[in-house]
Amino acid sequence: MSDDYRVFKEILNDSVKESFELIFYDIPQGRLNSELYRFEALTKSHPWKNSQIRIEHILLSLYESRESDYLLFTDIDILVRPGLHAALKPYMQDGYDMVFSKKHNGTLGLNFMLLKTSEVVKDFWSDILKQMHNLEGLDRDFVNESIKTFQGKYTSFDEQLFTTPTTWNQKADYIIMHMDCSQLGKELNMAEKLFNMAQHIVLEQYMEYVKEDIVPYIYEFQELLYKSHQEENALK
Repeated sequence: MSDDYRVFKEILNDSVKESFELIFYDIPQGRLNSELYRFEALTKSHPWKNSQIRIEHILLSLYESRESDYLLFTDIDILVRPGLHAALKPYMQDGYDMVFSKKHNGTLGLNFMLLKTSEVVKDFWSDILKQMHNLEGLDRDFVNESIKTFQGKYTSFDEQLFTTPTTWNQKADYIIMHMDCSQLGKELNMAEKLFNMAQHIVLEQYMEYVKEDIVPYIYEFQELLYKSHQEENALK
């Protein structure tokens, strides 16, 4: 977790009401600044391209957990509602080794995952890291390709129970909402995540944890959203 995302740590702490042990990995801001968004400015590619941060911490969490335990590995920018354990229990009872989030295009996402601390799972993520040492690309692209030969049992979460603003049908009672974004740039991404979060909780009490330099981008994002809606209405 970086200082920039402190607001989401506070929200997550308050939203998890069940008896889960929350472990936050503090990633040095310097490393985040050097690895993320470095390709985006030059090539318009995904800000996480070539970053091994997430894979390294997945492996760290797996090796720090007891054998045959389950862990829920998530990004920090999520909102959790009551009923999480009950929603996860069927996947554990059915013996899944890995359960992934699902992107709006149907591919597997890495934003929140249920992982069993077994050798087959550790081997899978170790292989992903080895591939990323030798090849350029986005971590989830390596996962979506390698999962085809995974020797264990895997599936994806119900995309309405474990969802994002782009996949949620706005009717289902979700359990986890991950605040994805449109990849408009570092500051606008943060602004969009905060805007989306504000549609589900009262954000005012957490604004003290939002850096001042992000506030103008919140207004800019709202303006972009308004213009986008105007354009959509003009086409109807």
